[in-house]
Amino acid sequence: LDVGFFVPTFEEEGLREIQDLRNLGREEAAEFMTALSMPHQADERLLAWAFGQGEHGEGEGVSEDGDGEAEEEEAPATELQAAAERKVVNCGRAFDPAWLRTISPLYARRMGCENMGPLLYSLARFVKPRSCLEIGAGYTSAFLLQALEDNAREAEAWLEWQQETSMEGWLVEESLPSQSSGGTLHCVDNLAHEGTTANRLLEVATALGLESRLSLHLDDARAFLDEYNGECIFDFVWLDGFLDFAFARGGGSGSSVGSGLDDFMADMWPRVAPGGFVLLHSTLTNSMTRAWVEGLRNGADSKWGPPGAMLSLLEPCKRFQNAVTILQRRPEGFAEPIYSKLP
Repeated sequence: LDVGFFVPTFEEEGLREIQDLRNLGREEAAEFMTALSMPHQADERLLAWAFGQGEHGEGEGVSEDGDGEAEEEEAPATELQAAAERKVVNCGRAFDPAWLRTISPLYARRMGCENMGPLLYSLARFVKPRSCLEIGAGYTSAFLLQALEDNAREAEAWLEWQQETSMEGWLVEESLPSQSSGGTLHCVDNLAHEGTTANRLLEVATALGLESRLSLHLDDARAFLDEYNGECIFDFVWLDGFLDFAFARGGGSGSSVGSGLDDFMADMWPRVAPGGFVLLHSTLTNSMTRAWVEGLRNGADSKWGPPGAMLSLLEPCKRFQNAVTILQRRPEGFAEPIYSKLP
């Protein structure tokens, strides 16, 4: 009956035998099992076994042998339900060969983002940001734009699936993006970096039909933050244009990178939503930023932190542009919700 995974939850409620369900009563048992979102209509079949299909408890299509074990062939999902499920998993457009060809003008080897783009896409698809900020436009911009669009398409597919399956309670509907509120990517680039491809971004976004999700700012990072002055709160920030903000205010290439990063993060961090993420590119294998990252990891004092959570990843096959550090803002009182006793 596909309920083996849920046995501990039943036992926690004192439901160890079929008679325990019957003692609970059909209505209360149905409410309890509906909340579990059991697969393949297992809750309905378990109710039919315990209480019968009919009003007087007469089961239809369910037989019980002398040992009390129910035998029933699993009813296949309807074609509409199967189609709705396929639509959920097939709504991602990135990595299609035609899509990759379209974004190829944005790629530059020296930027080192051939694997950062797919990683950013996967992260954005998973955490479902609404307002994204990217400092340093280019190849990765296309992946973030597509992630926002695919999140909106996935939300529509989930709602269609819920309607076809009557699986109430599985989705957190208020957290689903929509086509109208599915997210915007603010891209900030001053086009000063040698070899930049940011000047092709609007052209590529238009070719992909994603220009409505793009807000392009031809500016440097500090000026952008000063101009917006807290008007925008971001839940996903990708800091790729490193040299745009790495040096302290008023300093040049000889000033402290760590001090410059702290100055910038002191401006940036309050603009990050609780639970939001900031990702910094190329942080581990160069001496300019390694000390700053180690200081964060060791809890060093700063003007803005420390972050609530931190993870650094290394792409070991390259000497340059080969790492990302992920920071999460977790202010006091922030916590993820708890929806169930078991996964």
